[in-house]
Amino acid sequence: MQGAGVMRRNYPISVRTGQFRRLTLRCIAVSLAGVLFHVIPAQSDPLPIAALAARPAVSQVALSPDGRYLSLIKSVQGRAGVIVIDRRDEAVKPAVVLSEPKDFHLRWCHFATNTRLLCSLGGITEDRGVVYGVTRLVAVDVNGANMLVLLQDSPMVQGQYLDRVLQWHTGIADTVLIEADEGFDAHSSHGGMVGVIGNVGTHGEPAVFELNVRTGHLKMRQAARSPIRHWLTDHTGAVRLGYSVSGTVEAYYARLAGESDMKRIERWEAFSRDKTFTPLAFSATDPNEVYASAAHGSHEALWRYDLAGRHDPELVFASPRHDVADYDFDRDGSLLGVTIEGEKPTFYPVASDLDHVLEAANRLMPDVFNTVEAVDESHHVWVIRSRSDKTLPLFHVLDLDTKKLTAVNSMPAELPASSMSAMKPIQYPARDGTQIPGYLSVPPGASPKGLPLVVMPHGGPIARDEWGYFFLTQFLTSRGYAVLQMNFRGSGGYGDDWFQAAHQDWGGLTYDDVTDGAHWAISQGLADPARVCIVGWSFGGYLAFAGAQRNPDLYRCAASIAGIGDLGMLYDDGYHWMDAKIMQRQIGNDREKLKRDSPREHAADFKVPVLFFQGDMDTQVASHQGDAMDKALVLGDWNRFPARREASRRAGKLRGIGISNYIE
Repeated sequence: MQGAGVMRRNYPISVRTGQFRRLTLRCIAVSLAGVLFHVIPAQSDPLPIAALAARPAVSQVALSPDGRYLSLIKSVQGRAGVIVIDRRDEAVKPAVVLSEPKDFHLRWCHFATNTRLLCSLGGITEDRGVVYGVTRLVAVDVNGANMLVLLQDSPMVQGQYLDRVLQWHTGIADTVLIEADEGFDAHSSHGGMVGVIGNVGTHGEPAVFELNVRTGHLKMRQAARSPIRHWLTDHTGAVRLGYSVSGTVEAYYARLAGESDMKRIERWEAFSRDKTFTPLAFSATDPNEVYASAAHGSHEALWRYDLAGRHDPELVFASPRHDVADYDFDRDGSLLGVTIEGEKPTFYPVASDLDHVLEAANRLMPDVFNTVEAVDESHHVWVIRSRSDKTLPLFHVLDLDTKKLTAVNSMPAELPASSMSAMKPIQYPARDGTQIPGYLSVPPGASPKGLPLVVMPHGGPIARDEWGYFFLTQFLTSRGYAVLQMNFRGSGGYGDDWFQAAHQDWGGLTYDDVTDGAHWAISQGLADPARVCIVGWSFGGYLAFAGAQRNPDLYRCAASIAGIGDLGMLYDDGYHWMDAKIMQRQIGNDREKLKRDSPREHAADFKVPVLFFQGDMDTQVASHQGDAMDKALVLGDWNRFPARREASRRAGKLRGIGISNYIE
């Protein structure tokens, strides 16, 4: 959720640190230059690695409900801090109110009141050999006073995630609603749970608490209820919906307005086609209606559902070719608009005043994708977020009273848009004739003929590449390489049929779609067949390993960043997690197929150089994946590039958050 009053629902995104990015870029530069020789002349002054790999100068902007204060998560030399700007008094110098402590990074900030900020910090820790993420919540006044770390030392709550705010506007002064595991002291029946990793009190089945953001005082509003893993409140703060997981069975429970009992309203097997709808937010006008994501044809659309069964679902918005990717709701639950991530993103406003706001923003800032980051209570002050394939996210404040558009940040001088490559939407035919959507980026000013090519499949796999700025693409194109990205079958965003076509078949149809893209680029004359490399991150790293193993005739080299080399090992790693059976169902339990599709099991087939990276504290791909691949490949005549990110193994307690930590 972003800004004041705007709640955004979309796919989760994995984030890697800037330190890992810089290391990765430098090592990839050495690897590719050594293998894809005779690279075309790059720009006379190529984009500097340090600027490309740096964290964005401004990564998030929030707005106080009254529109007076802006908060910015601002980064300087790799360290981030929170800056508050008083829009109504220019004599007040912007204040640094919070900084990143050691082992934590700022994730988001949001105004709980007109003068009180809540900020989330994330970290990584290790317990008995298992690496996992944690989040913590900090409150601070707009002048930097009365800083308070919330929840983590309270006997009432426990758990990995202590920043899950459900409702910002409860009608109770200085109070928000949060969900967190009940502490071991809350009910004696939970006190015997030993051996649970992650400091999880009620085993990931949270309760809902009223949290006073000034004092830290907690009051339970809804006790934990097995097997519910997540709660949803209506705009009054009443706890009305619960999402549950039991093995591979998922379900929703609902409490109708004015009733006390919760009834199951939907039940389905994970990754099946039985799921009918996903509740997103309660309606602002009817206490028993929810906005929900559900199928319309073969794609996800936005609907209104009546939980009381008084009338049939009502279609709100649908796209014939793509899933609805994002939904923006105002603080009262009213719908602002939806986003479709097609070849390029498009925002469709629903609120009438937003239509005029975006029309003005698009007129003043053409050739970029503009959407709402935050809005004040009066809808007179809007924060606009702009993105394109050539720029980092840019933020502007549009004040309808003063009729002024004010820039919050700008592109670094070292990264002029004129030196960036465009991300061109393309399609190519797979071997069965299916058209695979993707993007092609070529060096600025270069003719798309006979270029050295980097094939770069995305991670996930239930994710997708989107039109926008990506540091690694710009780095590669500025050094003379073309980059091909594709949304292979199994990707998200293209409907259930697209996903199901490659379900449990990571090494089959998905890999074929990627390989067909490389062959297409060669057949079109875009790529020099003697200079093609495959590079990927996470699941994309798995495909990079597979490319080096299976198609040494096609790929001259491979670079796998936090990639998976052994699917059986990944399957077994799932036993550490509460949703192990769901994760394992995603991969598939055919052990022979997992072995057949695991590059590590076929080390003798590798005939081209392989560069790979593995973070010691990766929460998604365990470090022993890298160790196993290194051991397998070193058995042959291979060079090893040791590039391991070092990180603290103890980020559980949040300490030292004073502004002195911020680099000014």
